Amino acid sequence: MDKLYKTFKRRLIVLCMAALAVVMSVMYTTVYLTGANDIVEHLELSAKGVAVSIANSLMMNIDEYKSFLETRDINSEYYKKMQTYFSDIKNNSNIKFIYTERILDDKTTEFILDAEPLESSDYSPPGSLDKNSPQKEAVYSSKSSIVFRVAKDEKWGELLGALAPILDRDGEILGMVGVDMDGSHIYNHLSRLNRALFTIYGFIIGLSLVSLLKFSNVILNPLLKDKLTGAYSKRYFDNFLHREIVHSIRQRKDLALLMLDLDHFKKINDTYGHVFGDKVLSSVSEVIMKSIRPNDYFIRYGGEEFAVIIANSDMTRVLEIAERIRKAVEDTPIFNEEQNISVTITISIGISNFNNLSLNAKELVESADKALYTAKIKRNMVSVYEADRADGSV
Repeated sequence: MDKLYKTFKRRLIVLCMAALAVVMSVMYTTVYLTGANDIVEHLELSAKGVAVSIANSLMMNIDEYKSFLETRDINSEYYKKMQTYFSDIKNNSNIKFIYTERILDDKTTEFILDAEPLESSDYSPPGSLDKNSPQKEAVYSSKSSIVFRVAKDEKWGELLGALAPILDRDGEILGMVGVDMDGSHIYNHLSRLNRALFTIYGFIIGLSLVSLLKFSNVILNPLLKDKLTGAYSKRYFDNFLHREIVHSIRQRKDLALLMLDLDHFKKINDTYGHVFGDKVLSSVSEVIMKSIRPNDYFIRYGGEEFAVIIANSDMTRVLEIAERIRKAVEDTPIFNEEQNISVTITISIGISNFNNLSLNAKELVESADKALYTAKIKRNMVSVYEADRADGSV
């Protein structure tokens, strides 16, 4: 693989991966936020549903609850029954605390029922005071249930709270059911979602990278190369030549340009047809590519004319390459299936060597063309341009 191909491949991979990363980031953010909202909403509905369910259960036996409000007897059967009921719900769910309470004034509330065992440090006996809050005021004023996030506390941790009103038969509010869900459950769910998304997206990005590395030529070939011959398109010729000239000047390295033209190609098209003519171009191009080095540039210059840029080789080596191309083309007849014959193809080659003291890109091309013109006079030969000779053939 030559330098340009490597450069384009690297740029293609970087650009594609950057674009994919942006797209995946947007997708990740969208999916994560959507999933996070769904998870939190589900847990909020769950907490609120438990609170409402307990409130409804209490209101079915509202007289017993009202009686307990007067006595607050923790030894009563009602208290023991409610504590067991609350504990069963708590132990079979993600609920951390269940309680009932009522507002005393704008600053204070008091606990009525509690799911915690009497010996627990979290137990709040009936009549224990708590702070009023905007959420509790909202339940009392609206007589409807709400759900909210409780600020993180050193003792209680971060909670997801739900409150539901307890109403008597006349619709008057007697208190409220409080349900607190452990906030860590939210983060556990979000953490699992995050890991799942990272795993999926990591797999997609990894698979995309492997696919790009493996199939980048499928993308690059139509962009860089002539479809028929596999040679670079002419639009890259000036870029290649300019780059190699700059490199030759900086590194004081040799540089040669070969201009190649198939002999009697018009006659081949006229005799055997354009389909066979295309086969000749394709087959000869394959021979040429096998004859040059991986870092040499092979360009379809136009029609049946090609160019090869050879860097870092002295003229002896360049002549060897040119002669190898000429001989390989001559020694590789192309079979014509329609007429059941093999057709021998020959090629003429003109060479110009870059001299950074006297040549530029334009002069390099013109001198290679002049050498090619000399070679075309006799056909099937290699000609080297020499400024002090009218005939540059070798």
